[in-house]
Amino acid sequence: MRFPLALTSKIASHIIKHKVKRTPKFAMVLQLEPLHTCNLTCTGCGRIREYSTSLKDMMSLDDCLESARECDAPMVSICGGEPLIYPKIVELVDGLSAIDGVEVISINTNGIRLTKKLIDDLVSAGLTRINLSLNALDQELASKIAGKTYPLKHVLSMI
Repeated sequence: MRFPLALTSKIASHIIKHKVKRTPKFAMVLQLEPLHTCNLTCTGCGRIREYSTSLKDMMSLDDCLESARECDAPMVSICGGEPLIYPKIVELVDGLSAIDGVEVISINTNGIRLTKKLIDDLVSAGLTRINLSLNALDQELASKIAGKTYPLKHVLSMI
């Protein structure tokens, strides 16, 4: 089975709820981007060009949580630039986990800011998944792609 039975039944119930209500379109996953800023300048990433006018913008914690409530998706993926730069990331995960119907909370990160304590804090707050983006497993290549020295050994030690 790809997903645990409890999660599968909760997702199925979300779908059935919207089908019964005849909701024409409804979200299954919210991709929440609390900020566009990143601590890398990776080759090939268009974020710096695409969001050049809003790199310093940041959603408030209340706006993030209201977006999740309004979306009513059972899965929330915290992405964007580098979500671990968001100053209230633990509070965000905690707030998302308190929203009725949110079953999966994941973070997409380059891993540079990960620490064992932060991982423990995020898991305690309700984080269910960490998606780690690695550009390369070779130190020299990883740094070249990242546009600066990439702490590959540190990131791998967090896995």
